[in-house]
Amino acid sequence: MNGIHPHTPRRIRFLELWEHEGWRMKLYGICENDDAPHREYIEMGKSIASRLLPRESDTPDRHGLGFVVIHEATMFNQIVVDWWERSNELRHHVFKAETRHPLHFENITATGEAFCVWELRVIGFERDAWVDTMLDNPDGMDVMAYLGRRLNEDS
Repeated sequence: MNGIHPHTPRRIRFLELWEHEGWRMKLYGICENDDAPHREYIEMGKSIASRLLPRESDTPDRHGLGFVVIHEATMFNQIVVDWWERSNELRHHVFKAETRHPLHFENITATGEAFCVWELRVIGFERDAWVDTMLDNPDGMDVMAYLGRRLNEDS
């Protein structure tokens, strides 16, 4: 099949727990060539998320919890901002920067272009962490357990 390239593992790392105006967001980095994204990409991810996140972090339908993925790669860079709403819904936004303008991120959410296999790995992990600690937990929703679940692997 034309255009299909073999899978090459990339480093997926939990970077930090970022707190912003009542939000607690897990920051992840995915890198094709380095251990973590360069600092300017991480700061750009925080900047984009800070403008995008709803003002009210904690409402009856919102928990003030989510994650940001900063993906630095050769073809283009991508930032994914996701947060949980209601009990089981994930709000998902994608920003992309071409290599000729690596810090000029454009919101591509409405284009239908979503995420790649490496970003999907983080989203899948976060889904499982949410179900285990918040929805299926016999002791009730455990925010600290959710925030404590962090993905670090080469995938």
